[in-house]
Amino acid sequence: MTGRTRISPRQLEAFRSFMEVGTVTGAAERLRLSQSAVSKILSGLEYAVGYPLFLREKKRLVPTREARLLQKEVDRIFRGLEELGGFVRDLRNLEQGELTIVATPPIGETILPDVIARFLTMHANIRISFEIRHSDVVNQRITDQHADIGFSMVPFDHPSVVGEVLFNVPAVCALPASHRLAGAKTVTAEDLRGEPFISFLSGSRMRHLVDAVFEQRQISRVLRHEVFASPEAAVLVQKGLGVAVVDPLSAARHAGAELVLKPFEPRIDYTFKAMRPRFRDASRLADAFMDELRASLQRMAPGGAIAGMTLPR
Repeated sequence: MTGRTRISPRQLEAFRSFMEVGTVTGAAERLRLSQSAVSKILSGLEYAVGYPLFLREKKRLVPTREARLLQKEVDRIFRGLEELGGFVRDLRNLEQGELTIVATPPIGETILPDVIARFLTMHANIRISFEIRHSDVVNQRITDQHADIGFSMVPFDHPSVVGEVLFNVPAVCALPASHRLAGAKTVTAEDLRGEPFISFLSGSRMRHLVDAVFEQRQISRVLRHEVFASPEAAVLVQKGLGVAVVDPLSAARHAGAELVLKPFEPRIDYTFKAMRPRFRDASRLADAFMDELRASLQRMAPGGAIAGMTLPR
């Protein structure tokens, strides 16, 4: 005998059932088919494989050695199908998959770790790759379609990126704890006239925004030092080297005995954005993560954990 046709899943199912229960009658009951239908299917399988699988003894089918060997392979195939079915269910229930997140330090070191931890308690079997990088790297990862979600507060528009404003937070004034304004409820631009001031690097967006506030009011400061970002400014303020207007998320990590943070007027907003790659395959996990993040931000909005936070309408 030589193989003539393809083996069908129906034939393998009938063969597996027969080998497990040992009789055509039992296999027929399990499959809810007639005995004659099961006998026909098994005969078709023998024809398809091209060699005998059963000996006919007194109207009974007795498996051959080849049938026993085939049974092991069929069992392996069905176990694989069952595992595949479980994997598909896990994907549907967001219990399998990978999520790549890249963020700049202000949000990556403050808000996101708690959200990621909470998300993993709900989806324990997924894998998350989380990186904290400079905004240029975040932008590039999303532009190159190499990450599922990116977070930054530097404005960035690109045809291959879909952006979403997450929230705005007002800048705060960072002061040494011994400063004359440390007990003030709010610090205004006028209050900082003549103060040693720690600025961001020339050419940066926040440097322009902060300088514009003082220039429009003709308020002079003593511009002594420049820093790349708010954490560095907070460290220099702690050392008594000046005051600064910084983002509250980063600066809050340094507040304490040597550093106080006060609301600053007029309001200068830091805008935080989420970015998704336009041409990367849509990720249900990424959608679910963003839902969890938005829910967390709702809890942090005015009256919550972050004062002055506003969410887009």
